[in-house]
Amino acid sequence: MDQDPLEKLDRYFARRADGPLGDLELASGRTLQPFSIAGQLAAANLLTKAIRALDNDEPERARAYVDRAVRLPYDRHEDAHPGAMEAHMMLFCLVTDELEAAAEDDPRWLDAAIAAQPSASEAGRCTMRDVLVAIDHDYDISRTERAALRSATADVPDRPELRDLDLAPDEMGDCVMSVLDVCRVYRAAAAATRL
Repeated sequence: MDQDPLEKLDRYFARRADGPLGDLELASGRTLQPFSIAGQLAAANLLTKAIRALDNDEPERARAYVDRAVRLPYDRHEDAHPGAMEAHMMLFCLVTDELEAAAEDDPRWLDAAIAAQPSASEAGRCTMRDVLVAIDHDYDISRTERAALRSATADVPDRPELRDLDLAPDEMGDCVMSVLDVCRVYRAAAAATRL
């Protein structure tokens, strides 16, 4: 019978700890990075396919991809679930790409984010809130945009980020599907503002 890959990894690290450098390499995090990158790429690939399936009106197929993404092994290097982390990053990249492409004081990127909120479930709204809070913290936006952003996030529950939630795979799958729906609504709202 095949062994669990994480058990093999644990035994490998235990053997390395007995070597001349002890736990130094493990402590540096470099040994886990390739596994982390592989999990992130696998999750991104599966979620991209899920979005395509949703775009083609194939929700069952999309859910199958999402279910595979949320069942990927926990990422010990990032201390997060790869499927949840990549769902968050998909939404973050959509919003920040629009922000970075917008002219100064052009709030359409934010208008699209606000438009994506009402139809979203709590998980989708909370993830959009997390994205907007990160933008508020990390980006130089106008005072007007900052006020609108803070107003748009004020009523959304403040909960741990999706990547930090310890949920059963079915619950995590529901949350990821919600974030993918927000991605699609945001994408459509942003495209509509460019017309």
